[in-house]
Amino acid sequence: MPLHDKHAVSVSMPTWDSIWIWRERQSWAMDVLQSCYPRFYLHQTVQNLTDAVSARLSLSDQTTCLIFPSSDASRRLIATLAAKYPDQSFCSVQFSLPESKDIEAQWLAFSVAILPQSCLSSAMDFWAIFGDGISSRHAECSLVALPSMTSHSNNTRFETSPFLKFISQRIPPGIVEKRSIKQLISHFVTSEKPDHRPVTTNDVFLYPKGMCAIAAVIRALIPTDSTNSEAVLYGWPYAETLHCVEASGYNRYTWLSQSNEEELNNLEASLQAGNKIRVLFCELPSNPQLKSPNLPRIHALARRYGFIIACDETIASFVNVDVLPYADVVITSLTKIFSGVCNVMGGSVVVNPNSPHYHEIHSAVTSIYEDLLFPLDAIVLANNATNFEQRVHQSNSNALTMATLLEAHPLVDKVYYPSMVPSRVFYDQVKRRNGGYGCMFSIIFHDPDDAIVFYDTLDVSKGPSLGTDFTLAIPYTQLAHLDELDWAEKNGLEKHIVRISAGVEKEKELVDRVQSALREVEGKRKTFCRG
Repeated sequence: MPLHDKHAVSVSMPTWDSIWIWRERQSWAMDVLQSCYPRFYLHQTVQNLTDAVSARLSLSDQTTCLIFPSSDASRRLIATLAAKYPDQSFCSVQFSLPESKDIEAQWLAFSVAILPQSCLSSAMDFWAIFGDGISSRHAECSLVALPSMTSHSNNTRFETSPFLKFISQRIPPGIVEKRSIKQLISHFVTSEKPDHRPVTTNDVFLYPKGMCAIAAVIRALIPTDSTNSEAVLYGWPYAETLHCVEASGYNRYTWLSQSNEEELNNLEASLQAGNKIRVLFCELPSNPQLKSPNLPRIHALARRYGFIIACDETIASFVNVDVLPYADVVITSLTKIFSGVCNVMGGSVVVNPNSPHYHEIHSAVTSIYEDLLFPLDAIVLANNATNFEQRVHQSNSNALTMATLLEAHPLVDKVYYPSMVPSRVFYDQVKRRNGGYGCMFSIIFHDPDDAIVFYDTLDVSKGPSLGTDFTLAIPYTQLAHLDELDWAEKNGLEKHIVRISAGVEKEKELVDRVQSALREVEGKRKTFCRG
């Protein structure tokens, strides 16, 4: 999804059973799969480039490769795999147009990590967690240019020469569009408080995916002082964020999964006892339970004990919330509501110019930064974002209407929405004057079987991602934690959550669809009772 777009970044999962079919990689489903979320799977265009590179390098059936836009990413993957598989051999290969300093030629270059087929599963974990894989538009252009490229490697087996003359594809540089994206972000993220300096485009860093942005901040903030090398994750994070912190090199990390005042009390007691932390990561609100952290209190602790706050506000959107008075770094997945069309990926990092850590953070992020947002992706993203603010307000309204309808239904146990959970007071502390409560909510039915019937009969698009122009549903825990459902439930995440991201359709249309699905649930229950 969306239909007929070869760069779509979601995939239809129309029934509850679809998740299990995906989990088991059933062959009939894999054969007809046309797209998938690009961090979970190799996009077909990326697979085509991978196959062409494998043929060019004459890789054996026991060897495979993954392709990245930068040598740094392939180097980090190889280092990760070498540590896990010390008896295996790995290699990197760089593809580029020979002796060309043209901007287009620089963008067509890519890096390849060569690895044993037996290590591919672990390599795909890296692909999913860090989000460093090449984009479909980049792969598409590089595939056309591949015959004109040369390959370089420390292994002479993989040194190859071009066999066709390069013909320009006239790829625009995307400079204007990237500046436009930065200007839009800096405008909306700037605080409403009059005593706060506005964000400038120099404070905004763009990335090819949201997870790339998260991972870059995580890596940039790893301290050299081991006594200070602890990261705290406050609240239920995006699944890959937790794994990213685990895999990035902090000596310690603490996960405060319930995001309640008791956990903050314990954190404060630990800090008072002399424990030092480097950074606290949080989301506003959390996914999928839509809990909001007590940012003012966390901010007070950070100033007292000197740690950094990194806040991911993707779900709320900086149109709705003003987090800069309380966060040193703001991270956003631009793939979501900033784009809305679900046909391009991107991420951003904003370093708060009002933060006492500003120069330290800005320098650390800059030191490892590469502009890897492919120009054609930037152009699509900039075009998609032109009506960003309007879409946020429309989806706010639609989400609130649907959440209110569902909360009042007797078959529904609870609805998670920022204005309907106990942490609303914390959301309201950072809500902008004209802001709303976001596009996303989650539903818990009294009977888990009702959740399945509701999901299966709800007439909306179904699949991963959120913030799309079209309403999108997914049984979140089943997909995000499909291999760890019992672990997730033990830590407070219900197995049968139905998560809905409201689109910009007409309100009555969405209400009718929700009511129709509820009637199907009621009908199934009556049939069951008569039986």
